[in-house]
Amino acid sequence: MPKEKILTYQQTHPANLATIDALKLEGLQPADGQTVAALFKLRTGDREHLSGLDRRADAVPLQVKASS
Repeated sequence: MPKEKILTYQQTHPANLATIDALKLEGLQPADGQTVAALFKLRTGDREHLSGLDRRADAVPLQVKASS
């Protein structure tokens, strides 16, 4: 069975997509079961970073976990 291709953006990405860190800064998190919509590849110097991008429209308010 062929694997699905996932969109990969380099250096920039559409505003409707965000990394988990960016969502957290906005008080959001991916919804349960939400799959990564695309990948974001950023090259800085001789390093390459790869992050998942989630749809902002599908994100839900950030839930703070209670400490024990």
